[in-house]
Amino acid sequence: MSVFFAVLTQNILPILLVAAFGFLLRRRFDIHLGTLNSVVFNVLSPCLVFSSLVGSQLPGAELLQLAAFAAISILAMGGLALLLARGLRLDRAATAAVVIVAMFTNGGNYGLTLLQLRYGEAGLSRGVVYFVTSTLIFYTLGVFIASLGRLGWRQALGRVARVPAVYATLLAILVYGLRLSVPAPLLSGIAVAGQGAIPLMLIILGAQIADMRRGQTTAYVWPAVGLRLLVGPLMGLAVALLVGLSGLGRSAMIVEASMSPAVFCLILATEFGLPTAAVARIVAFATLLSPLTIAATITILGL
Repeated sequence: MSVFFAVLTQNILPILLVAAFGFLLRRRFDIHLGTLNSVVFNVLSPCLVFSSLVGSQLPGAELLQLAAFAAISILAMGGLALLLARGLRLDRAATAAVVIVAMFTNGGNYGLTLLQLRYGEAGLSRGVVYFVTSTLIFYTLGVFIASLGRLGWRQALGRVARVPAVYATLLAILVYGLRLSVPAPLLSGIAVAGQGAIPLMLIILGAQIADMRRGQTTAYVWPAVGLRLLVGPLMGLAVALLVGLSGLGRSAMIVEASMSPAVFCLILATEFGLPTAAVARIVAFATLLSPLTIAATITILGL
């Protein structure tokens, strides 16, 4: 029980504090969330992806193992979400919403901060692999799925081709793989911009929570929350066994797979006309409950 409360107070409470700033800002000032979403989507997130991957120092073999975990767990959760949506007989837009919130965790602002607080820089460096792999899938397959909620597949592919983070990820993989040298002032500037993505995403999340109103909860909100928070850790445990992860890598990956849905899901919902109110509630409710489920996961599994 002492581990449970230590995780809550020392690792998760600081994250919730930043989100609370966004909540208070939204209640006190008329901040424009669409502008903040665009800044994160088009500038800060691509910078974070590029600087994180280029600066990684993990051995190639472990990096591939961690990336395999991320890809398998994300795709498996997407498959389960699709089955859930079919069982609930959701329309295209609602199905796309449920699938993206199940697939993509808050592995950046929430997950990376938690890993750094709990496991130090070694945990953070492994979490970055999950984050980068998730981001690559998010800005390709995720954008495609979100686009299909309203568009045909040809138009959806066109939207993927216009996402800046896709090119940032591909460029980072090229630079990392070939060990190319990036001028220090340029890399430093990109890193500084990337560091702004995490707190701004938390502020956006807090602001979205402030916008919630009673009586607007859609029927599929709670099933989606349960899928993400309860099935996610079990999926992470199963995939860790499948790919043979152990030690710190296993702990970091299961924690990442246990996170609440990504704030970016709200940004996708806004950008592509998905049911934004439902997505906001799934993300908000899951985030509010996640300190308990994540702390329980860490305690029960001894992570």
